[in-house]
Amino acid sequence: MTLLRAAPSAPAADRPHRTRASSGDPRAWARALAAAALVVLGMRFTLPQGMQAGFVVAALLLPVWWGSLRRHRGAVAFMTVGLLAVVLGLWLGVANSGDHVSASSTVPMTVILVGTLFGVGLFLWGTEVLTPDRAVLWFGIGLALGFSSATPLFASNPWKFGFALPVTVIALALAARYGRRWELAVLMVLTLVAALSDFRSAFGLLLLAALLVFAQLAIVRPHRRPSFAAVLLGLGVLGVVVFQLGQALILDGYLGLATQARSVEQLRVSGSLILGGRPELAATVALMEHHPWGFGAGVVPTADDIRIAKEGMSSIGYQPDNGYVERFMFGGHFELHSVVGDLWAQSGIAGLALAAIVLGVLAVGVIRRIADGTASGILLYAAAQSSWNLFFAPFYSAFPTLVIALALAFSPVAREGLDTFRVGATPRLRSSRRTTG
Repeated sequence: MTLLRAAPSAPAADRPHRTRASSGDPRAWARALAAAALVVLGMRFTLPQGMQAGFVVAALLLPVWWGSLRRHRGAVAFMTVGLLAVVLGLWLGVANSGDHVSASSTVPMTVILVGTLFGVGLFLWGTEVLTPDRAVLWFGIGLALGFSSATPLFASNPWKFGFALPVTVIALALAARYGRRWELAVLMVLTLVAALSDFRSAFGLLLLAALLVFAQLAIVRPHRRPSFAAVLLGLGVLGVVVFQLGQALILDGYLGLATQARSVEQLRVSGSLILGGRPELAATVALMEHHPWGFGAGVVPTADDIRIAKEGMSSIGYQPDNGYVERFMFGGHFELHSVVGDLWAQSGIAGLALAAIVLGVLAVGVIRRIADGTASGILLYAAAQSSWNLFFAPFYSAFPTLVIALALAFSPVAREGLDTFRVGATPRLRSSRRTTG
């Protein structure tokens, strides 16, 4: 299986004089396999019991990509805690069988979580075999091939509920090949399209990514790199500024009258655009207070669970007796409209630990790359979108940007000894920095 790991490029003087890789070159086969696997993963072709074709491919290639975890900081911890969350989710379902019933959704929920973990591992290997931007491009092509206009909300807003994600991923992957200015231009165009398409969250997240790309162009220099703490503080301040600016533009009607009316009503009801737009957060907090250890994979909510959730939503001024709570949130399983909430309901403390690791990997990866001036537009957008999805989107819909963001955010370990894992490579050591004095 080591033949499927990519080799580092040889020095120019040592390269054979040829323009294309030989068909017998294991690196060419590895690249072809990685590209095909990422396309299938992005297509999200569904099979019975929540299985996807991409999950099957990732499972079959597990011996190939497993070593990539050891070559990236935090990846082994992420996978370990994730698999622990899978086991605890199954155990909680049995432990809560005294007052809760497990449904047929136990298997699909478990499959989706395992498949996401394996998908991240496969994508991480893909960034090694291919370049990161090419790995994202092939995944984006898979998203485009898997696109369907048959979803219930597509007709109401084709961009928001259809074209936005594959177009954004492909456009930013292509722009990454041509430099920062192309990334900035693409991000600004996508931001404008989101503003004109009643896509409030995407508008803010794309704008944030564009500003961070611009900041790298304007500020970061090899001789003047900001510290980790400075970038962290800057991100916090910039996030608040973008939120306040976006809210002001929405309330002043610059993003459309329908968006303005909906936002004004949400502010009137709850006093916050976030709480007003995502009342499921209040339900999640209420359930955590009454059942802190979680429920388990596939557990069916009881009437008491629904009552507690409704009381939490009512406390922020939301009227929960509208059918949405019973049908979508608690219709045979827990759907709390956030990755954190869904992981907690399924896996309890282990689910929260997994969410914390994800957030930490994204934060550290983005901050380090901004400080180095190497944060790509697709990383910044995917990390921002995934951080938002952790609190405001269902686990299933968060999958595409989550696997992209994590695969790009994990930092490679030190290079000593790394090349012993590559095909035909001779071990190399980094030259130590000389000191004078």
